[in-house]
Amino acid sequence: MTMKTALSPRETEILGLAAEGFTREETALQLVISLNTVDTHLRHAFEKLGARNTTHAVVLALRVARFAPSYH
Repeated sequence: MTMKTALSPRETEILGLAAEGFTREETALQLVISLNTVDTHLRHAFEKLGARNTTHAVVLALRVARFAPSYH
């Protein structure tokens, strides 16, 4: 699988939190950003990865080793 462009550090961070089970709302609170900003980063990650939703994006990002969830 090849991506159009690399994920930004923030896109990677948000997908990492999704992989750990964070909701979009929890992610916004954790990163002290708006829900709209979380959605924008997710949308960009979906486009870059060719993903249909958050779960698909997490799986694709794991396949290309963009991050490794830190199971707490």
